[in-house]
Amino acid sequence: MRISLWISIFSAMVIIAPASTLGEVPNHAAVLIYHHVDEGTPASTSLSPELFGEHLDYLAENGYRALPLAALVDSLRVGGTIPDRTVAFTFDDGYRSVYTEAFPRLRELGWPFTIFVCPDAVDHGRGPVLTWDQLREMAAAGATVANLGRFHEHLQRRGAGESDDDWRTRIHKDLVDAQKRIAEEMGSAPDLFAYPYGECDGDLKELIRELGWAAFGQQSGPMGESSDFSLLPRFPMAGPFAAMKTFAEKVSSLPLPVEKVDPAEAGLPLEGSSEERKPGLRLTLGPGDYRSGQLAAFASGQGAAELIWIDKEAGIIEVRARQALRAGRSRYNITAPATDGQRYYWYSHTWIVGQLHED
Repeated sequence: MRISLWISIFSAMVIIAPASTLGEVPNHAAVLIYHHVDEGTPASTSLSPELFGEHLDYLAENGYRALPLAALVDSLRVGGTIPDRTVAFTFDDGYRSVYTEAFPRLRELGWPFTIFVCPDAVDHGRGPVLTWDQLREMAAAGATVANLGRFHEHLQRRGAGESDDDWRTRIHKDLVDAQKRIAEEMGSAPDLFAYPYGECDGDLKELIRELGWAAFGQQSGPMGESSDFSLLPRFPMAGPFAAMKTFAEKVSSLPLPVEKVDPAEAGLPLEGSSEERKPGLRLTLGPGDYRSGQLAAFASGQGAAELIWIDKEAGIIEVRARQALRAGRSRYNITAPATDGQRYYWYSHTWIVGQLHED
């Protein structure tokens, strides 16, 4: 099924949505990110074909629908109505197992999906990646091929001695060249982007906004109308994070209404003191159908983080890790149960400790 037909179906679903369902939950969708669907690849980026099948079975048996990523982003931008229990499938890096394992299952269900690729890897067969012919075959059946940058790099890092202006020129060319290459092979390229490794900084986000794209990280949580469209969340589905025991909780989650994030930047010094590597994250929360008294925060690899109410009336909280964050990527996850106790509101913030410049 071609993407234009999917968008028509999505639009029809919005129009005919029963009035009784409108406004009961905030507009949202759970976007899932996969890499390898394979048992012989690194566990940190893989899940087995059998477990992937269990994900699909659960969604199909529990009334979920998969819709095109671009249509969902467009709907959230303009305040359109998205049916509850909506998911979107994404696959980063364009590995062959998407074609051999995921595609047949998704095609059988008639569900669309998005593959984020690095054109240089596809052009030169770098690693176990898809070919352009395979990508075109999947696109003809409803898949979307989108931009992961020309090369799979830590895009926010500056080169040794590289000025901010030189970095900006280099990265702008990387992103635009990748978009052009995808359009050359696929006929078009959507205004969607995924950050390699889920990493970015304020300058990179600003560049994405200037290009007019919506960009996705790898921090957990559903996306909603209050989400940052230059850093939209996705639930990683690999290793222990793909387990069925938490899958239902993730796909049913709702976006915590975060109105302001301070600081917006993700970078922290690698050589900083222990206290500097326990950063405070201040969030201003809007109203919602969640139990504010049961807000909880967690830091990567540490369990519960400290959560303090700064101003309950204004909805301002501060979250801080209890131990110094490790080098590399870490996250704060903030959740609260809905008032009915049946699902969770969820927000995640990524920190990058060190690695801000190339050696």
